[in-house]
Amino acid sequence: MNNGFDLPRPFTDPNVIRLALWLQSNQSKQGKYLAVTDENWSHCNWASLGAGQNASLKVVSNRYDIAQQALNAGLVAEFNDFDFSSIEPHSYDVVLYRVSKERACSHHVINQASKLLKLGGTLVLSGEKNDGVKTYVKQACILFGDRTAAEKKGKGYLATITLHEFNRTLLDDKNYPSTRESKKLPSFSPITKPGIFGWDKIDRGSAFLSEHIPLFLTQFSEPPQTLLDLGCGYGYLACQASKYGIRHVTATDNNAAALLAAAENLKAVTAEYNVIAADAGNNIVERFDIVWCNPPFHQGFSIDGDMSDKFLRATKRLLSSSGRALFVVNTFIPLERSAKKHFRSVEVLANNGSFKLIALALDKHTMSDQRVKHDK
Repeated sequence: MNNGFDLPRPFTDPNVIRLALWLQSNQSKQGKYLAVTDENWSHCNWASLGAGQNASLKVVSNRYDIAQQALNAGLVAEFNDFDFSSIEPHSYDVVLYRVSKERACSHHVINQASKLLKLGGTLVLSGEKNDGVKTYVKQACILFGDRTAAEKKGKGYLATITLHEFNRTLLDDKNYPSTRESKKLPSFSPITKPGIFGWDKIDRGSAFLSEHIPLFLTQFSEPPQTLLDLGCGYGYLACQASKYGIRHVTATDNNAAALLAAAENLKAVTAEYNVIAADAGNNIVERFDIVWCNPPFHQGFSIDGDMSDKFLRATKRLLSSSGRALFVVNTFIPLERSAKKHFRSVEVLANNGSFKLIALALDKHTMSDQRVKHDK
């Protein structure tokens, strides 16, 4: 069936398609429309979404790549951590939102929708049952003074909720906009916040990489001076660099919340750092002595060759000719196979049964070569 919204499958989230179809069926209605988008909107065909849209459509995304895709399709788009403070209250007719994986984030967006919508405006929610969408619909109805139910659409649900009242008690969003010091991580005590994968813990893969930094650094004949943390999260790994005399650190991520937290964490440990919004480093032109990366292969993203190649190609482009890269991935991800297309040296540095560390270089230098030198 041709639904008029041509999106690549199986990667497109069906709940995003439901919102797109709803938008298309209502596109003749004049008004201001706001699409609040996160990683669920990856692979969206923004040109199709914007085509023939008579209403004014704006996109706000906490993902840099998604905001850029919408901009490139000619839509009005902003990249931020779901910060709507620049938008005039009660100025939108419709807010579209595919609920997020994290409750605090979903509560925050629903709260903000109640402030952004005009009286009589509509919040369109979609999601799966295991996302908690039915509960979110009930909570939004209480907040909006409405009575409606989530309507089953295939395996997901969709609801249109009308704003009847202002200034009702907001949902608990855990103070979503604010960074805070994590009390659960006494060994590091980072600044972090909701909206970041693993925001209240130290990722086990990152911890494994951190433990092996001294071994990794034995690959260098001279102390490395510059480092890129590719996909930095709240900056745990980037902050480790200051312990080893690395002079300048650049941290980059696709996620707006991660960039806010990483900047605060790096400021506390080093004077020489950059924090850059980019999609796998696509905005960065500098080359680095070290690139290390805990990629999102095991964090709810599709595990496929395209994703592996994307990070490996970026690393090859951003690594200096004598530089070294270090990836941490789940043991079941065959990153070595993909890496051999891009790097002359590919070596498993460590494996704990759950994660493995893969050292990469553009020359033929290997860890075994370095061990021989040290043994001598």
